[in-house]
Amino acid sequence: MLSSMTTISAIQTDYYAVLCADSQITEDNLISTSTSTPKIVEVGKFLIGISGDIRPGDILTYNWKPPIYRGENPVTYMGAKVIPSIITAFNDNNYEWNKVDKDGGFDYLFAFNGNIFRVACDLSFFQTDHGTYGIGSGGQLALGYLYSIRKSNMELDYLKRHARRAVEIASVLDSNTGKPIQLVVQERV
Repeated sequence: MLSSMTTISAIQTDYYAVLCADSQITEDNLISTSTSTPKIVEVGKFLIGISGDIRPGDILTYNWKPPIYRGENPVTYMGAKVIPSIITAFNDNNYEWNKVDKDGGFDYLFAFNGNIFRVACDLSFFQTDHGTYGIGSGGQLALGYLYSIRKSNMELDYLKRHARRAVEIASVLDSNTGKPIQLVVQERV
């Protein structure tokens, strides 16, 4: 089973969602770099940060049909439309998400219209009050760094610089995180 032991950092403000990821793929003791299969993918109007088992990420990247966002409450939209559509995509592609090892499975960041949600392998989801996220094997390192630099009125260049720095720090301290780094910005409309 291919696994993306990774670091993905993200920060959300009133105007932007910024996601940043490394490019290292780890399978058992083998390490590869893959820029042709990014860990942050765009599906419709969504950005998805993919961490953990790669198969469910492939399903979301190539087979998931995101529901249309019509400006409703983002939490309600995630629970009532996005999560059921993910379950449908997994079922249609013979991925038994409800039998995944909860300690190893997958962990995602979903961004739409500048909103970021963390989605766990049991398909539970949440949004932080502080707007900072870190997932993957180096996620806690990235999260700690991002939380420490939060301030009011963060400009886009500041967000991008620090999201990148969070992954760079993880690449030094976490053996499952490696450069080059991918950075994607989504503006709230």
